[in-house]
Amino acid sequence: ARTELESVRRKLEELRTRIRRKQAVLGVGDRTRLTNLINNPFLALRMQTLALKQRLRDRLRFRKFELDRLERSFRKQVHDQKINDHTASSVNHCDPSISRLALNYNHLRDEMEALIKARKAPPRAICPEKIETKGLFALDVDDTIWQDIGLDGGFNEAPPPWLANESVRAGIRALLERDRCIEEEHRLCHECRSMRVWLSEE
Repeated sequence: ARTELESVRRKLEELRTRIRRKQAVLGVGDRTRLTNLINNPFLALRMQTLALKQRLRDRLRFRKFELDRLERSFRKQVHDQKINDHTASSVNHCDPSISRLALNYNHLRDEMEALIKARKAPPRAICPEKIETKGLFALDVDDTIWQDIGLDGGFNEAPPPWLANESVRAGIRALLERDRCIEEEHRLCHECRSMRVWLSEE
C-alpha cells in the first residue's frame, strides 16, 4: 500500500509540474480567462455532476455483475444457498445508496439548469438530462445514464443528431426495423423454396 501511495504522489507531482509549465507559457489574457474558468460556479457544478454520474454508472455496473453472478450460481446448484443469500443481500443493500446517488445527480443537474436560466453559465451551455429513478436498475442501452450531453466536450459543440434529435433517433429505429423485415422476407422466401422442393420430391 505504501509503494502505491508513493507512486500516486509521484504522478500527482508530475501533473502539477506539467500544469505549472503550461500556465507559464500563457499570456496575460489567457491567464485571466483561466482564472475565470477556475472560479466559474457552473463549471464546478458540471465537473461534480460528471464525477457523480460516472460513480453512479460504476455502481450500477457492479450491481448488474453481482446479479448475473447470483443467477449463474442459482442455476448451477441449490446447496450453495448461503452464498446466494449473501450475494442477494449485498446487492439489495446497494440499492438505496444507488438511488441516493441518482437523486444527488438530479439535484446538481437542477442547479446547473438554474444557472443557465439565470445566464450565469457559459454561452451555449447545455443542461444534462435528468435520470429517471423508476427504470434505473434496468440498464437499457438508450438510458440517460449512458449519455453525457452537457457534461463533456466544449460548449460550442452541439450533440450529434443521432443522440439529441428524437426524429433522427426514431428514423434509425425505423431503418433497423425495416432491415430486420427484409432479412425475415429473405428467410421466408428461402423456406418457401425449400418446402416446394420437398413437396416436389414427395
